[in-house]
Amino acid sequence: MINIQFYRDAEGYFKADTDAQYLLLGQYFETEVQGVIGVCADLLETIQEIEIGDRNGLEGVGNAYGLKINSTRVTIWNEFAENEQTLDIPLSDFKQVLENCYIFLQTMS
Repeated sequence: MINIQFYRDAEGYFKADTDAQYLLLGQYFETEVQGVIGVCADLLETIQEIEIGDRNGLEGVGNAYGLKINSTRVTIWNEFAENEQTLDIPLSDFKQVLENCYIFLQTMS
């Protein structure tokens, strides 16, 4: 299980703090999700489509981070890092973090 804490800082910015090994995951949530519940909902819907076989996967680049989802794994990478930075985690772990983020954002609205 990935330990990640979602919160809003003193200025109201969405933050995602996690252990160093999951730094890219926290950065992805801060930069790409940005505390927008609709982004969480869209990603959860995409994951559901992948899980039931209606979709093969998803790959794309947002503001600064890339995301690739298939039926078993999620890969996140920094598009602008001089040294390649990637994180590969099980789909189930990413989905759990996404669900936790969704719940956090629901309580904040």
